[in-house]
Amino acid sequence: MIEKFSTGIEGLDRLTDGGFTRGSAYIIQGPPGAGKTILANQFCYSHILGGGRALYMTLLAESSERMQNYIRQLAFFDERAVPDTLQYVSGYGVLERDGLPGLLKLVQHEIRRHNASVMVLDGTFVAQSTASEQEFRKFIHSLQGVAGLANAVLVMLTHQTREAGTSPEHTMIDGWIELCDETQGFRAYRTIQVKKHRGGAVLRGKHEFSITRRGIGVYPRLETCVEAEPSPYASSARLRSGIDTLDALFDGGVPAGSSTLVLGPTGSGKTTLGLHFLSQASAEEPALMLGFYETPARLRAKGRSIGLDLDRLIDSGALQVMWQPPSENIVDALGEELIAQARRMGAKRVFVDGLVAIRDNLIIPQRLPMVINALSASLRDIGATMMYTSEIAQLDLAETRMPADQLSAMVSNVLVLNYRRPEGAFRRHLSIVKLRDSDFDPRSREFHVTAKGIAFGPDPRLADAGHAS
Repeated sequence: MIEKFSTGIEGLDRLTDGGFTRGSAYIIQGPPGAGKTILANQFCYSHILGGGRALYMTLLAESSERMQNYIRQLAFFDERAVPDTLQYVSGYGVLERDGLPGLLKLVQHEIRRHNASVMVLDGTFVAQSTASEQEFRKFIHSLQGVAGLANAVLVMLTHQTREAGTSPEHTMIDGWIELCDETQGFRAYRTIQVKKHRGGAVLRGKHEFSITRRGIGVYPRLETCVEAEPSPYASSARLRSGIDTLDALFDGGVPAGSSTLVLGPTGSGKTTLGLHFLSQASAEEPALMLGFYETPARLRAKGRSIGLDLDRLIDSGALQVMWQPPSENIVDALGEELIAQARRMGAKRVFVDGLVAIRDNLIIPQRLPMVINALSASLRDIGATMMYTSEIAQLDLAETRMPADQLSAMVSNVLVLNYRRPEGAFRRHLSIVKLRDSDFDPRSREFHVTAKGIAFGPDPRLADAGHAS
């Protein structure tokens, strides 16, 4: 049976199908400042926390004491672990004096003396620069043998960007992970990619990661985590939307387990409709909202202004609000947090207000339909029914065009909120464009927002104004 050690980073464990394989050798490659040293130290501290022993050998001129000063600022650092269960050793002097053979002897001696089940060799590129290609290949082969004999995980760090086809060490080792520090316009972001990993399935491609005081966090792309066979949902069951007329249009309510996309220009009532949906939450059927533009305090006030008692629901815990400013966010991290929170509270209703903010935070905006599809599938597995809002530019109902990014194909139902302007006054209208597996009336219906919420039919105030004119 293959035994694996957790990397100490939940997202990286998911990318590698459980972590690093015992008795194997890995290369972690990336430019200076990409996070290699933090990742390796986080792995070591996680390993010793689980009862293992680790050895960290550096070939860099920088002293291990100086490196520890930086690592000490991170949450995973444990002063008590050094030098008992985690030992830092410098191999720089031995490499300069005795070359690769001397370094290999030092590695063998230290891993045996410390009885280490994990070893990190930081600065492999330094060793490569001191020898010929053939000598370096032999050294890597010998190191892999040392790891195998010790039944330990060997992690080698290098900042070289040599391609696998031209660097023999990549063909010899068991795993190869690449960290990148990239930019798009003014925005900087970090990615991680598992390019090789023997003994397990990997989540392929690039995934974003972050470095904070807690250490490294890796966030697999949501669409790579969806089960091949998503759970079906019972379309015969219905959830009340909080608006009787809309429930009638939906033939009794929103189909349970479905995802509804509400499209409309600014001010058309998208958030208000979503708050009605949330207002039906209870202790038995809690609700969760993720918003970007309305703070929790403003949402409470908005609820009061349209006759919805959101204060009671929030204070009782039946409704929870996640608010995130629409700044530079890692979308996969937000999605992961939303799913985790929905699972913890057993959410039956989830409202995401503002897909434009999600799209604008994606490095590749074309991912949005796949992200929403993955999010809906994961939330449906929990037993939730989803509602999303997204902005469109057209104000006039007659000029409305469905988005061409295939987003509407990824959801079960589509509602369009828009305006008509008869007699010089804007009037809100709602149209059902799509209702999966159900018949529906596509005609638009006028509605207005009152102190008691959304009401269908002409706005009396506009009618009075028309008579007065």
